[in-house]
Amino acid sequence: MSLKEHTVKSYDKDLQSIAGTLDEMLDLVLISIDMVGEMIVDRHDDYLEKIAAHDYKINSLDFLIEKKITAMLAMRQPMAVDLRYIVSALKVSSNLERVGDQAKSIIKKINRIGTESFDESVRKSLLVMVDVSKEMVRISIAAFNDQDSEKADYVLEKDDEIDGTYSSLFRILEGGNISKERLEQIINILFIAKSFERLADHSTNIAEITKYVVTGETK
Repeated sequence: MSLKEHTVKSYDKDLQSIAGTLDEMLDLVLISIDMVGEMIVDRHDDYLEKIAAHDYKINSLDFLIEKKITAMLAMRQPMAVDLRYIVSALKVSSNLERVGDQAKSIIKKINRIGTESFDESVRKSLLVMVDVSKEMVRISIAAFNDQDSEKADYVLEKDDEIDGTYSSLFRILEGGNISKERLEQIINILFIAKSFERLADHSTNIAEITKYVVTGETK
């Protein structure tokens, strides 16, 4: 990370510890999104149990970051950009935790409706959302830990791609008569796509938080 160095080296280690734990959370969240991608391609009946256990690890790291930050605020009395970074790290970890929650929610939805509900165009669109979502969350954490506004801006721009893919999926409602069974499938597909949109929103939240830490300004 690119926060300035401090005279007290243990202070730098504490800051690096927070950044490192965020990176650990990121690694786990990326695995969650990968599981979603695998579920879209081929339903895995055991993923409900796996994602629940995996999500517990993410939640544990979120709690660990809260403990570290509470200790730092009590011991270090940080100021200026350090204070913004440390306090904002709580919000960042919370957003990462919610990305994991959204991934778990998507897996539950896919398990309920089955992958046979996806025609090839829908599957392709959902896999695009997987790839873009992964990139957004990965770069958003890099932006925060590196204090890089340009990376944050890139994440905000990529959100338009998610929104565009989500909107394009509404085309599956076209085509005349739709059976009740197919309509239920379409509604569930759109719920899955909406969950991806919400997942991406947490990455944009992290990007906005980064810009605040860097500049000290809010919109």
